[in-house]
Amino acid sequence: MHMEHPTTLPNLPGMFFRSLFTVARKDDVAADAFQISDVFQAPGFTNERLQRYHEAFAGFSNEVPLTLMYCLAQRVHLAQMLGEQFPWPAPGLVHVSNALEQHQAVATNTDFIMKASIAIPARGPKVSPRRLRPLFTVEFWQDEQLVVTCTSEYQVMPKSSAKAPSRDKKAAEAPSEPWQALSEWQLNEASGRQYARLSGDFNPIHLHPLVSRWFGFEQPIIHGMYMAARAQAEIERAAGKAVRAIDVSFKRPVPLPARIRLWQQLDEQQQSGRYQICGAEDHLQRLEGGFQFLAD
Repeated sequence: MHMEHPTTLPNLPGMFFRSLFTVARKDDVAADAFQISDVFQAPGFTNERLQRYHEAFAGFSNEVPLTLMYCLAQRVHLAQMLGEQFPWPAPGLVHVSNALEQHQAVATNTDFIMKASIAIPARGPKVSPRRLRPLFTVEFWQDEQLVVTCTSEYQVMPKSSAKAPSRDKKAAEAPSEPWQALSEWQLNEASGRQYARLSGDFNPIHLHPLVSRWFGFEQPIIHGMYMAARAQAEIERAAGKAVRAIDVSFKRPVPLPARIRLWQQLDEQQQSGRYQICGAEDHLQRLEGGFQFLAD
């Protein structure tokens, strides 16, 4: 697919700093829905980067794990948020869902061309805040072949929200048949910092209590895509094969430290399934999603 004059994709740390200057944006002006489109280019994943990602999760069957593609998609998202057309402050968005689909095998050490678009919803004083959910789509191309598509939905948080949303603390019942407990792991306060170094996502809410409190969280919270990646690795390890598509909806933040448990259920053909991550002690659901395996 021919794409003219792609922009070199910036790195995340510099963009996070620049995003602080978007907080002055006025997002209460009425406007119709529209779309933002851009094209970026970035180097492919090196063998060293792939090795670090595999070692961090241990279990992936695919050489280029599908959830690793989100680390690159997130850079695209932030680059687009910094553009003048994007109407909201970048720090005022919360990642609520994500879907990744592999169309062709991803080559290592091969550059990416990324065709990116954002569906901006209509906005204004009469629009419900819950409807302010821009949808980001990133297509990854290598050698004119579409290899992966990433679709991400974000929620625009009102500026008046000074604190993180409260959640029901009441414990829930543990999932029952046909759900099966697949894995359990303990996360400590360093887990967020470790994944930040791996992914490049140094959002302050994940790093340390002193900075996470500025954003309404008493404790740092683990990256949602860390848990999605951990789930993918465990699902692939148990099945002995790679997934071709995986999606996730984020239900509750996970303050650190935490002990969490992964549950899954497979369809009758063992080619797809559902998964959820819950608290190991309170059983409250933190995220849920579905997956499909690559054909045998």
